[in-house]
Amino acid sequence: MPVQTTLTLGVPIAEVTFCVVDLETTGGSVADASITEIGAVAYRGGERLGTFATLVNPGRPIPQYVAHLTGIDDRLVASSPPIEQTLPSFVEFARGAVIVAHNASFDVSFLNAALDGLDYPHLPAPAVCTAKLARRVIWPDVPNVRLRTLAEYFRTRVRPNHRALADAEATGEVLLGLLAFGERLGITTLGDLHEACRARGRPNFGKIRLADDLPRSPGVYLFRDAYGKVLYVGKSNDVRTRVRSYFYGDERKKMQDLLEEVRSVDAVATPAGELEALVVEARLIRRSEPPYNRRGTTWRRSCYLKLDASEAYPRLKIVRTAADDGATYLGPFGSNAAARLAKDAIEEVVPIRRCTTAMRATTRFAPCALADIGRCVAPCDGRADTERYGELVGGLLSSLSSPGGLLAALDARMQRLAEQERFEEAADVRDRTRALAEALWRSRVDSWLTAGLLRFTSGTRASIELERGSLRRDDDEGPIGSPCPRERATELAAVRSWVCRHRPRLEACDVAPSEPVDGGAALARALRAFRDATSRDRRSAGRQ
Repeated sequence: MPVQTTLTLGVPIAEVTFCVVDLETTGGSVADASITEIGAVAYRGGERLGTFATLVNPGRPIPQYVAHLTGIDDRLVASSPPIEQTLPSFVEFARGAVIVAHNASFDVSFLNAALDGLDYPHLPAPAVCTAKLARRVIWPDVPNVRLRTLAEYFRTRVRPNHRALADAEATGEVLLGLLAFGERLGITTLGDLHEACRARGRPNFGKIRLADDLPRSPGVYLFRDAYGKVLYVGKSNDVRTRVRSYFYGDERKKMQDLLEEVRSVDAVATPAGELEALVVEARLIRRSEPPYNRRGTTWRRSCYLKLDASEAYPRLKIVRTAADDGATYLGPFGSNAAARLAKDAIEEVVPIRRCTTAMRATTRFAPCALADIGRCVAPCDGRADTERYGELVGGLLSSLSSPGGLLAALDARMQRLAEQERFEEAADVRDRTRALAEALWRSRVDSWLTAGLLRFTSGTRASIELERGSLRRDDDEGPIGSPCPRERATELAAVRSWVCRHRPRLEACDVAPSEPVDGGAALARALRAFRDATSRDRRSAGRQ
């Protein structure tokens, strides 16, 4: 019969039955070795409940070095039952218990292989490994985590001697010592124990208690230092569990530095679910600029493409701020480099002027090389008057709202370069086209997200209201509007991403969510092609 455990992760350790097991075998590999002895001890609440011990006839010769190490030789096991007869008894002894062993993967692999031979299910995972637990709880107070070293550290009554029952009893006493240490560090439930064994890096168990009063519900959490300064902001569907997981260990140095500074943890409940958590997280990061959030100050690098049609000879400009001044803005972009890629894409096919000289209708000066190769209509020397230039700008503005022709021209340009084997230049055009296409797609979605009031149902069936792109909450945040201020770009991006992923049911709106049909298919094809190319590149890299 299979060993089954009905224990849930939240059960206090004092209520858990542990079956501490140790095996002796004919070798170290389950592929070519067999069990020669099984020893086990059951504990519950620190009390010893019973023992199980039996020799096993391995059905193969025992190597001399193994016999010398364990004292178990062929003559000793000759009259012992085979594993097929002994294993069912062990399974019954361990029923309902959590398996514990020192270097548990070794013992569990041999037992599971034997269970396979009887068509029994495997032992319930995960087993508790006292070696791993010792590394988390008492390291570096001990020089190593060998069983003999730990037995000496805890002054166990039984010392390990390479016999199954004695080693199991020693492991059991070590387990009790580790659990006593762990309780002072916040390891109080079976779930805590499993997390401690799985932890990587240097744990901070002593701070697990900081999560005791946090809710087991969706929300945002804030790590603070001794002076109350916010160090890190995160979100989770179960705040308490997520925060506790940090203190079980993390190999990243930055995370270790964070946990060493943390002195308190706060939480903000978000009953409306994931979207509210995303928005609250973005707002708190913007206000607090936590040093351990990469997005803390990245919004300061955001910028826009601006085209002011009121100028005599407008040009595309990269600007840091956007205003409701009648100009056309595209963005915000995450960086100056991304904005420049989109700008270069437009200028690749639209011969708009690129010079930075301020121009009135009558301004004249010598043209640059771009005019001579047809890449600029050269209003600087009078080749294009304000009327002709205005038509060019009008066509560009139309292309931004209906980009089918613009994208087709860029694609044709990229194909020509590839056919001429000018692959680096073709790759440049591809990158520029992608930056432009993504910016145009974001602009289309943001235009209806920020158009007025939107009310829809979230995943928690709660009603969500957006006022010109801003989630309505009692935190004094006004509407976002268009163009989106760069300091709220992350917040709007979170809303956009959530809405596009979940497609919530719309309940009410001031302006119907819609996008222009013209150019939509071309934009979708371009973005799909870029995503497919990225997936192919990743698969190709994975095969190398």
